[in-house]
Amino acid sequence: MFTKKIISFSIILFLLLTLLPQGLSINQNPSQTWYVDISNNSGPWEGTEQHPFSKIQTAIDTAESGDTIMVLSGIYKESITIDKDLILQSKDAHHPIIDGKYNQTIIHILQPNVIVNGFILRNSSGAPQSSGIQCDAENIQITHCQFYRTRSGIIVNQTEEIVISDCLFHTNGGGVLLQKANQIRLEHNDFLHNGIGINSESSSQITIQDCYTTINGIGIFLKTTTDSLILDSAIYNNNDNQGGVFLDDCQNVTIKNSRIQHNGFGVKPIYSKNIIINQSTFKHNTHVGLFNIESDDIHVTDSLFTDNFRFSVHSISGSFSIHQSNIYSSLVGIFSEDSTGTIDQNWWGSSFGPVFFEHPTIDRVRFKSSHVQIRPVSTERFEAGATWNMDSSRCQMPDDIWLHPLVNCTGQDTDNDGATDAWEKQYDYDPLSWDNHKELDPDNDGLTNIQECYTSQWGSDPFRKDIFLEVDWMPSQTGDPDQNRLTAEDIQTMKEVFEVKDIMFHIDHGKMGGGELVPYQSNFSNADLRDIYWDYFLHQDLNNPRKGIFHYCIINDWGPGPGFAFIGWDGLDSFDISAQELSENQPRRERNRLIVGGSIHELGHTLGLTVDDHQGNDNIPATWLFTKQWWRYRQYKSCMNYYYTYRILGFSDGTHGPYDFDDWSHMDYSFFKNTHFTLPDEYQ
Repeated sequence: MFTKKIISFSIILFLLLTLLPQGLSINQNPSQTWYVDISNNSGPWEGTEQHPFSKIQTAIDTAESGDTIMVLSGIYKESITIDKDLILQSKDAHHPIIDGKYNQTIIHILQPNVIVNGFILRNSSGAPQSSGIQCDAENIQITHCQFYRTRSGIIVNQTEEIVISDCLFHTNGGGVLLQKANQIRLEHNDFLHNGIGINSESSSQITIQDCYTTINGIGIFLKTTTDSLILDSAIYNNNDNQGGVFLDDCQNVTIKNSRIQHNGFGVKPIYSKNIIINQSTFKHNTHVGLFNIESDDIHVTDSLFTDNFRFSVHSISGSFSIHQSNIYSSLVGIFSEDSTGTIDQNWWGSSFGPVFFEHPTIDRVRFKSSHVQIRPVSTERFEAGATWNMDSSRCQMPDDIWLHPLVNCTGQDTDNDGATDAWEKQYDYDPLSWDNHKELDPDNDGLTNIQECYTSQWGSDPFRKDIFLEVDWMPSQTGDPDQNRLTAEDIQTMKEVFEVKDIMFHIDHGKMGGGELVPYQSNFSNADLRDIYWDYFLHQDLNNPRKGIFHYCIINDWGPGPGFAFIGWDGLDSFDISAQELSENQPRRERNRLIVGGSIHELGHTLGLTVDDHQGNDNIPATWLFTKQWWRYRQYKSCMNYYYTYRILGFSDGTHGPYDFDDWSHMDYSFFKNTHFTLPDEYQ
């Protein structure tokens, strides 16, 4: 009898196992949810909802594959390693904060099939390859997170199938860094106040969809990246001297149905090939809408180029085509140098096509050693450009966010207001009465009284404007190794520019804690330049007190451009001078003159003097002799006028006649740390 029962049970078990639908399994270990609450100080710590763990890493170490970890709101000061597939989820509407305490990586993901949802990550190390999250495994989802005060918000390293969605990246060296990554999707993310929003290197099949990038140095920077798509995205109000989308040595990249508005350079392919731009809007870009440098097969269709301040399209030594697009109401529609192009069947603001002289609504074309076909033209305007309007409520800084610590002054501070007693006595403040020195700035030079107290060691005065500049340099490889280093005469010349307005210009060339020799690099990229800022200005220290006090300059032989202001972290506080490139572009001028003139010009940008302020600023057509632009702005006697950058070492006071501009009264001395690129009212 017992034997028959055993046989019957075996038959039933066999039938169950063989008749179960394919793919269905009996779960021996059902997934479990673990809870974490930093406020559980006294225990017990069992990971239950009633007795949660107090550390996230403890929950991860306890969990099994497939489990979920629910984290309650609070500030968790820890670095986390995820080495199993699980879900890390915030429980409350108020996102938990994971503070990395300046360690290399805040969350390190080593195992595939991980989901991270609903966290704020801050305070990574400032060292290379430090990040909020590093993904070293495939099939990862990161959603509804915020990243700030990191060198890179997320690093995706040599892996694939990563989805990053509905995240906010602000106040980082970079938002997302993709390194040898494939099949990556970035969807519905916002990037603002970063050195670079999205940075892809040696990667492929990257999709960027419905992302907003604003007030970054560069919104999207792709280098040696292939087969990628930028779709339905808004790239706007990025650095007036850098810009929106930079493509460096890329192939097969498509930009579709996107808005590229009010950047320095809208889209800038460099040494790239087969770039497709379709149904996109280029508007209010301050230098160039589409800037093609030695790139071939740049194809534009069904797009809108209008109201760009200088050029809608500028091509140097490349090939391009533009079809069925609207090109009108910019200063210059097409400027082609040593290039070939086909730009037929376009609307130019007139049924008769473009003109060869300046016109308020009909765009002109200018060719130099180029072969460009512009006819036939369209006699009617196309329904061209992006098909949607930007959402002004997106891409905003969170309220009451802690960004940069206060400077600590050394000395007795009886009233605990941040300024030492000795300093307060020197400048007639009462050392026994608390003053709001962290906000007070009586001379309006952008330095608070606490910063003035800190810099008093170098002779600053809270009742006289002070500007601080650190100047680093690389050894030259083209002659005297020291020729990129400022001389004492150069420094004195630069100081005298500001002495006329009783402004003390402090240049740190090695005697104020900065100013140093940087190892030689040649033809480095914008991402490399950002890294120089982090390594040699910040010295990888997110709490470096020089941040927000000093502007920064790096002088080299060859950089990403001859000279331009750049964002290394979150503000336009820095500039690059590529002295050898300047010397080869202008061989009749002395190298030191080019360095000094370029430095004063770029420093002006960090003081808030941009193209938005005056049409004579950074205006290449104003350097074309006897043109309307040259006649109009020749009385703008300022180094900010390209025609005078190396002729006049100084700024205009606006007294030289029509179309002059008073640079001095328009300087914003706090612009370098409170940077904004706002479209002028006349263009709204």
